[in-house]
Amino acid sequence: DDAALAAVSALARSVRSPPRFSSPLVRRGDDMSCVASAAASRVAPRISAADGARRRDRVSRGARRGARPMATTAEAASVDVAAIEDAWIAGSIERCAVGDGVAGLREGALARLAHARMPTQRVEDYRFTDLAPLVAAKPAAADPALAAGVDASKWTLEDASTTRVVLVDGVFCEHLSDLSGIPKDVECGVVSAGAKPSDALGAVSAIRAGVFDDLNAVMANDVVILTVPAGVKMRTPLHVVQLSTALPGDESIATSAPRLVVDVQDGAEVVLVEEFASAAGAELSAYWLNGVCEIRVGKNACVTHSMVQAQSRKAVHTRATHVTQAEESTYSLAEVNVGGAVGRHDLTVTQRGPRTSTNLSCFNLAGAGQCLDLHSAVTLDHEEGKTDQVHKCIVSHATGRGVFDGNVKVNKEAQRTDAGQISRNLLLVPKATVNVKPNLQIVADDVVCTHGCTVSDLEEEELFYIQSRGLSPATARSLLVAGFGLEIASKLVGKDLRVRAEKAVRDALDQDDVVMVA
Repeated sequence: DDAALAAVSALARSVRSPPRFSSPLVRRGDDMSCVASAAASRVAPRISAADGARRRDRVSRGARRGARPMATTAEAASVDVAAIEDAWIAGSIERCAVGDGVAGLREGALARLAHARMPTQRVEDYRFTDLAPLVAAKPAAADPALAAGVDASKWTLEDASTTRVVLVDGVFCEHLSDLSGIPKDVECGVVSAGAKPSDALGAVSAIRAGVFDDLNAVMANDVVILTVPAGVKMRTPLHVVQLSTALPGDESIATSAPRLVVDVQDGAEVVLVEEFASAAGAELSAYWLNGVCEIRVGKNACVTHSMVQAQSRKAVHTRATHVTQAEESTYSLAEVNVGGAVGRHDLTVTQRGPRTSTNLSCFNLAGAGQCLDLHSAVTLDHEEGKTDQVHKCIVSHATGRGVFDGNVKVNKEAQRTDAGQISRNLLLVPKATVNVKPNLQIVADDVVCTHGCTVSDLEEEELFYIQSRGLSPATARSLLVAGFGLEIASKLVGKDLRVRAEKAVRDALDQDDVVMVA
């Protein structure tokens, strides 16, 4: 009968997903442990045809009652939302897509989202990244009225006081920004204020788009465009500050979808600095920033990129950076991440010409209840390319987790390539967890390629050596912890940025009761 069938179906669902186990975690020597994760899969339910009809009726009744008006494109989206099978995605778009989205990308993104599912830990790319803090939340559009009261004076660069873009909840704030120092040949602005869209917009993200890229394309209110013409060298950095506010109460979390496009043409140079933080009053609040950055580096061009992510520990920070490089170009990235309950950076770099150089440096600090994840993919398709990647991670609490999945692919035509990748991980307390997967795929036969990984606590020999110089055990431990990430932090552009990054690291360690000596 029907009751028996329902019982059998429920039983089948309950045993369909066995617990997953992480890869072995090597602490020191041959002491190995394996961390089991038997978290329940969080798959949003599909929307039935009847539910879709009710959703359309609800939107129609709201319009007749004079409910809060939405932009014309958002009204059109509300019809499309009914066709989206994942209820969480559909609801998030319905509440957050109150702007026009990204022109030219929105329709394709909606079509892909119609059959998309929010990633769970069953998906290999998210095997160790639990999105529960996001999926359990109810994303809603941020309150635009809060931007007027935001103070961005804490995030300044001495060398970029007149080349500064401030975004609050993904929206350009003219009263906080200063673009008077932008060279006349360089175009920098936002599409809503008349900036000419670059053809680099969507050139890579549309190909490599995942769920979060598509959600950004649908929810974004504006796009920041930087176009540096051929041969122009920007002497001052472009400083992009991205601040997030919070909604009152615990019912919904404020959501923003900033998007940045950087087009550096042949022979040009630029220094790009990005900072992510919570605005005053949101330091202890939950919110979601879902950003996308697309960078196109022309022939013989050079881009130096610095990022500091210091969101609140209740925030969710998802970011995708897509880079394409032409012949003999150089792209260098240094990033420091200390914030977010979930902090995920998807980084893709594609070398599209010979003698191209890519340098990637990342330092993550995961504390109590945090999961900081770097997923990178570097593709080399041409001869004499170079790539060097250094990933460092400290896990300072038993409930913290660091994740690194780095893929370097050397294709057949990429002869005489020099590729290096190293991941070093420091676990300061028992039960701290790091999941590392360095991956080097080589098809070419004339290459110099290396990769490696270390996972350990502070070495007793190093502690003994420092203490033998007359320093206390606490001081010795503090110096080693501080020096671990110094290699990455020292690559950040600007003394004031480095000072802020170091302070953010110290404050984060202090929250987890890791003693740091000044």
